Amino acid sequence: MQNNFIAEYLAYRDLYLDIILESEQFIRAGPCETCQSAEAIFSCSTCTGDHSWCRPCMIKLHQSLPFHKIQLWIGKCFEDVTLADQGFIWYLGHGGESCPWYEASQLCDQEVDALPHDTTLVTIVHSSGVFTHNIAWCHCQGSDSEQHLQLLRAGLFPASSTRPKTAFTFEVLDHFLIDALECKTSARSFFEKLTRLTNNAFQDTVPDRYRELMRVSRLWRDLKNRKWFGFGHDMESGPGPGDLALFCPSCPQPGINMPLLWEQKWLVMRRLVVDGNFTAQHMNMREPELDIFLSDGSGYVVTDAEYQAHLSSAMESKERSTCSNHRAVNAANANRSNLRATGVGATACARHGCFVPHSVVDFQKGERQVFFDLLYYSICEGIKHSGDRIDTSLVIYDVGCQWNLHFAERVDNCPALTLPDNVEIIAAVGKFHLSAHKLACFARYSLNFIVGAAQVDGEILETLWAPFNKISPTACSMSQAHRQEILDDHMRNSNWKKLVGIIKTLLRKYKRADKGIDDTRIPFEDLTKSLDVNKVSLWESDEKQAMELRGEHLDIYRLRIDKAPTMAEIRLKLTETEYADTGKLGLVSWLIEGINLEDARDALRVDIRQLPQDASATQKAVVAEKRQKLAVWISKYHEKTDAMTQGIELNSGTMPMDDIRFCTADTEELGQEVGDVEFTSEEIGDEVPAEVMGIWMPSSISHQDALALDLGALRSEELQLWQGQANDCLERLRQALGHKAIIYRQHFRSSDSTWVGTRSKQEAFRCRIKIDKCVRSYQRARDAMGRLGVDEETLRNVYQQIQPNQLTVNQEVTEENRYGQGSDRLAWFWRVNNGGDVHQDLWMDEFYRVNWLKAKARWQRWEEELNLVRHEMGWTVGWFRHKMGEWDKRYQQATRLGHQAYAQRQVLLWERFVLNAENSFKDKMIMVS
Repeated sequence: MQNNFIAEYLAYRDLYLDIILESEQFIRAGPCETCQSAEAIFSCSTCTGDHSWCRPCMIKLHQSLPFHKIQLWIGKCFEDVTLADQGFIWYLGHGGESCPWYEASQLCDQEVDALPHDTTLVTIVHSSGVFTHNIAWCHCQGSDSEQHLQLLRAGLFPASSTRPKTAFTFEVLDHFLIDALECKTSARSFFEKLTRLTNNAFQDTVPDRYRELMRVSRLWRDLKNRKWFGFGHDMESGPGPGDLALFCPSCPQPGINMPLLWEQKWLVMRRLVVDGNFTAQHMNMREPELDIFLSDGSGYVVTDAEYQAHLSSAMESKERSTCSNHRAVNAANANRSNLRATGVGATACARHGCFVPHSVVDFQKGERQVFFDLLYYSICEGIKHSGDRIDTSLVIYDVGCQWNLHFAERVDNCPALTLPDNVEIIAAVGKFHLSAHKLACFARYSLNFIVGAAQVDGEILETLWAPFNKISPTACSMSQAHRQEILDDHMRNSNWKKLVGIIKTLLRKYKRADKGIDDTRIPFEDLTKSLDVNKVSLWESDEKQAMELRGEHLDIYRLRIDKAPTMAEIRLKLTETEYADTGKLGLVSWLIEGINLEDARDALRVDIRQLPQDASATQKAVVAEKRQKLAVWISKYHEKTDAMTQGIELNSGTMPMDDIRFCTADTEELGQEVGDVEFTSEEIGDEVPAEVMGIWMPSSISHQDALALDLGALRSEELQLWQGQANDCLERLRQALGHKAIIYRQHFRSSDSTWVGTRSKQEAFRCRIKIDKCVRSYQRARDAMGRLGVDEETLRNVYQQIQPNQLTVNQEVTEENRYGQGSDRLAWFWRVNNGGDVHQDLWMDEFYRVNWLKAKARWQRWEEELNLVRHEMGWTVGWFRHKMGEWDKRYQQATRLGHQAYAQRQVLLWERFVLNAENSFKDKMIMVS
């Protein structure tokens, strides 16, 4: 635990402090440890260990360590000094040795002031601080005559190519890029950190090279990217749109990670998500033509001339949204004061969250209807740069029900908007945003009902915007070109992280899909078995037509009952079915009478629990009368029992046992606790109250005793009756839950007055009492079947226990467009026995139709998910091999040693990715060559 480590530290804290303070003294005072002659007065805080040197030896030893921090012992303490102050000269071109062009020898035995001519004082920024050095240039014949090239060969990036006075080490530039990507560090904060590392007390003495860092970091980023993407080897042609961008290795890309021709078209569907980020606001500091673009659209952000032309011609529209829930869009259209917000929009792959190259646009005109016109450009570029020869594209956006209305018309009329031939676009809405749309959007734009969508939520781009919001304060005031490069760099880094973690991601998806199939297939099959075969066949035909034609045909996934049925139509039959003529006192009628008695006993206990604490005399009298009638009925029943059993001596029968989890509705309105309610009537002496009287039936005695008394046949008949009772209870339970769902949908969600709301609550409460009564009757029948010898496996599989969490209002009715339907499943009692016996109930027939269609859609999406993930594993391996092949080809074509070495290093990198992916995906992936 953390406290244990802190406690251990406290025991040694004083000793640690002493050791740290001892390091301040000059431990090795005396002669120089190198020459053993001169006095040692110098030490190095960067070098490891305790060392002491004279000045010449210190300079000689640090000839290749120019960024170490030197300390001078002044008698009582150390003082920080620089190598340059002590006469250090950085010789370029000869491995730290002076150029032969100089006639003078090295400075290790010269005076400090004796510097060779033609030296330049250069400020060098390193990851450990800011240093100033005297640079001696190389003048040998055949060497680079330009000073900035000599600095570059020495690992120093010059801030100027004409008269360099400042340079940055490659190391500090790499550190700055990583800090910016991982920690979102601004250039100002990064340089202030270097300033404090140089001189924490007198920071004004450190040269300010912030502006130079901003400029050089852009150049360094551009060079690194061109090197990374092979344009140092392929010098003949520069990068085109998207050539300096990574894309998703797991998305289908014909000719790269999969064959050019593919028969299963739903597998190679483009799955794209589009969204705008208006949190990353920015200002337009310069006109684009006055700003220099280093990449100019070769990464992710679009800056080409076609986009600028499209931006200037973007159409303004005052058309109102056809979806009533888009209040924000309507407000922006109507109020011109909302037009100041500007950000970026992008297209990414919906399954893995990789930004699509050359598809990021700048929303310079705010969130208006014109925003769709800019979004169209991102969609078109995203389709063109996410894989050729793919005919179908699934495009997901928050307002997918709106952007696609005029998309085809706008593409036809705008020269800047182009799409591949014969491309089919399917519009959809992300699952989270779909719940905010009106109900009509649900079936037509839900990802649950799109063949090939698999299990994708369409919201992954929202998670990618979060880190970009952290860099918006830094990028908001940059020039457009610089901001584009920053966005490109962060998007490239985001895609790289996705690429590095894609193996673990696909393994998680595989495991999740495998479980999803198990969770949805069995419930769907159980539900199908419980339904009428002819109805299922009709629903399958409707589903097939809807998947092919889409549009309004997808409304089959919506309930067709829009108006609540009358009370006569939805009144649920709560009375028990008579299985025999009660006028004939046979064995069956006697057993039925016993079951009815138990129901009456339960009802009496409910009436008693509903009595208030201050019940009136009239209320008590009513309960007392019911108790008396029930006692008389039980007494007469037991007289019949004596006759039926021919005087066999019997026990007192089964005693009632209530499960308090299903009794809460009885006392909820009164604020009572179930366990505290006993009798509320007057004292009745020593008599046993009727509501707790035992009722004898053949199931009241053990199986052995029943056989001894020759009651086996009677127990068999009772078992059949209890099974019928259980089936009836389940049917009434399904109807009561359906009735309650209708109340919630038609009244609670649309009530416009207190009176309607109150009446609805009362009706819903009565439904809850009916539901709890059904559950108690079912549980009693189940217990009786257990006593009658039904084995545990049958009870567990056929007559399962009912849990309180299964009695919620079915959301397929109350919230058809809710979020999170991919893992929904009906409770078990909807999927057994009487699902096919609802021919006369229009509501239940519609209820089963919608639930069956949705259950099948969930199962099919999980089946698609597993199949797609297995192919994505193969595509990932193919993509890694393609990258390895590209660099191997560059290695073979390279003629210079440095180019060959870098290409071979990239070959080894991608080869390792290939081996790692193949080992991880073994026996799981589908590889098609």
